[in-house]
Amino acid sequence: MSALEATNAEIRRRAQHEQRRRDARRRAELPVRRIDALIAELEELHLSGRKRVPDTLDERLAALNAMLPADCRSDELRSRITIVHLMDRLYAIQDRLFHRLPNRAAEAPESSDGGDGFDDEGHALPQAS
Repeated sequence: MSALEATNAEIRRRAQHEQRRRDARRRAELPVRRIDALIAELEELHLSGRKRVPDTLDERLAALNAMLPADCRSDELRSRITIVHLMDRLYAIQDRLFHRLPNRAAEAPESSDGGDGFDDEGHALPQAS
């Protein structure tokens, strides 16, 4: 394999790796975005004078709970509890989800190779000639 073919293969491999990383990050962030939307809705209900979570949110809460990783699920994602209590639960779940997300600082382009000539998977990085 020529140097040009090897470089092209490495570029394709890295592009695929980056796409998989972005897709995984989007999947990991989806529950966080859903929780944000629920919290915003609950805040509006609370500001309008409601005290308890309405039954109409049960399906959305069950769907959210089902999409969460096992260690983040809660039996207390339900209606008929106080809005403040549910919001506290959602913030606690969101905090656990944040700790599971890949470190954004480690994804900065200048730190992606750690300065040692190898990527995160131990592959040698192409060198300028």
